[in-house]
Amino acid sequence: MKKRIMALAMAGVLSMGILAGCGGDAPATTANAEAPAATEAAEATEAPAATEAPEATEAPEATEAPAEEADAEVEYTYDDGFYVNDGSSDAVICFFQGSDGSQVAYLNDGENEIFAEYEVAEAELEDGTPYMLVQVGDAVLGYISDGEDLYIVDEEGNLAAAAELTEEEADALLSAVDAGAADEEAAADEAADADFTYDSGFYVNDGSSDAVICFFQGSDGSQVAYVNDGENEVFAEYDVAEAETEDGTPYMLVQVGDVVLGYLTDGDDWYIVDEDGNLAAAAELSEEEAEAILEAVAE
Repeated sequence: MKKRIMALAMAGVLSMGILAGCGGDAPATTANAEAPAATEAAEATEAPAATEAPEATEAPEATEAPAEEADAEVEYTYDDGFYVNDGSSDAVICFFQGSDGSQVAYLNDGENEIFAEYEVAEAELEDGTPYMLVQVGDAVLGYISDGEDLYIVDEEGNLAAAAELTEEEADALLSAVDAGAADEEAAADEAADADFTYDSGFYVNDGSSDAVICFFQGSDGSQVAYVNDGENEVFAEYDVAEAETEDGTPYMLVQVGDVVLGYLTDGDDWYIVDEDGNLAAAAELSEEEAEAILEAVAE
């Protein structure tokens, strides 16, 4: 939860005209029953194709950036920002100056979105064209301009046409950030006050990641899950869907907010399936381990 802002808030912002043809619906509704046998295959997304590289602009100075979330009490002034406007992704970079002297950025790379202090470094495309690479927590994007046109560069070096954010659009982003922070705080408070009973859960035990899926039943009848995909973590009501690996093996795909993980068993062993369909050996969580997760969520 520390590293994500709910896409529900961002979808509302982008629908204002930032990304025509892009954006998403609100997080899916709560699962009400155990998942049936899986039948459908999950499709992987592809990075946008690279366009011809423009000439680079002079790189700005890098800022010092501990990857910590910005203080919600600080007032922020819009500095500069860009968004993909060709419909290929939801990527956004937006820079702000804090009233406490901090320099923070909102960054959405299409999978992760974070509002925090940032780091910026010089990088190059495959053809040697320089661009500025911005990192906010685990989310990374670059940007480049030839003096007339703007481009956003994804982590793999692919370019997408971009446009500058207006001050009104930047203010809408800040409002979304505030709303997302308030929602997460309310969810944490609710989790602290509610009584949850451990249902089932799994964690990767081969050392390849920190991925965890853990299901709970609420005393009010709610069904919630804690999901950690190794980069993002969230505790909330969830959706579950049927999916298949590339070889046709069925598994259950669990979505909690923006975080997605799957799980399956061959009858003897458990596996956790990441968003790209990769399998990692897993084991069942003990009740004590599940209780420790609840305590951490409540904090």
